[in-house]
Amino acid sequence: MTGEAESQVSSQTLGKRALNRLARHSEYLQTALRIATEEGLDALTMQRLAGEVEAAIGTVYTYFPSKGALLAEVQREAIDRLLGSYLLLRPDVEARVADADPTLAATAHVVAFARFWIASLDTYPQEQVLLQQLMNDSRRAVPDDELGRVLPAILRLFDLARERFDVASATGALRAGDAMDRTVTFAFALSGVLGVGKLDRWDVDLLDGRRLARQMSDDLLLGWGASPEALAEANGILDAIARQHHLARPLSQETL
Repeated sequence: MTGEAESQVSSQTLGKRALNRLARHSEYLQTALRIATEEGLDALTMQRLAGEVEAAIGTVYTYFPSKGALLAEVQREAIDRLLGSYLLLRPDVEARVADADPTLAATAHVVAFARFWIASLDTYPQEQVLLQQLMNDSRRAVPDDELGRVLPAILRLFDLARERFDVASATGALRAGDAMDRTVTFAFALSGVLGVGKLDRWDVDLLDGRRLARQMSDDLLLGWGASPEALAEANGILDAIARQHHLARPLSQETL
């Protein structure tokens, strides 16, 4: 075999190994995601994951050097999926408001963030559970030294919403105010109210988290100066999109 042929075989082998490792990494993350959301973060241990994927625990450590790293990667993966799905919705909104008044367009984009957040509970229930755990994690399941794996992902998601709040203030759709403060308030308020749905077995109508979250988001936007007319029209735009497809689309459908 010539040196060039040997080099080609080596590259092909390396490529296969890299692909196999990526596939294995994805399998581990998916399994870890299921354990964490179905049984809680305390149930997710390196030993449990190794058993579920039928691998030696030493092999698991080659992918995740610690439980903290594993938890951080699971949280990051969950947020990245939500981010990717949200990015699929934005062009739909852009198309609907291309010729609209700038105030209505800005209002529609802010409403779209809230409506996506609520809708993602249906399409991405595991990811939303993990995000809520991260946002309300008083026990710090993810160690401080591993937060660097997670924070960039959540900040990317928040920054997309922050851009929309900036535009809303600039166009007069909302009163002037700190856009990132509003984004954080919006996201945490939505997550908190959606959590009410966990109690809906006591009263399915009163404790309907999705209904309450939508009402709360409208109330917040009205409090920040949104026009009731623009808000109603913006919700109508999102309703029209929702009749075509789910507001939080599965990424797999877009990549098939």
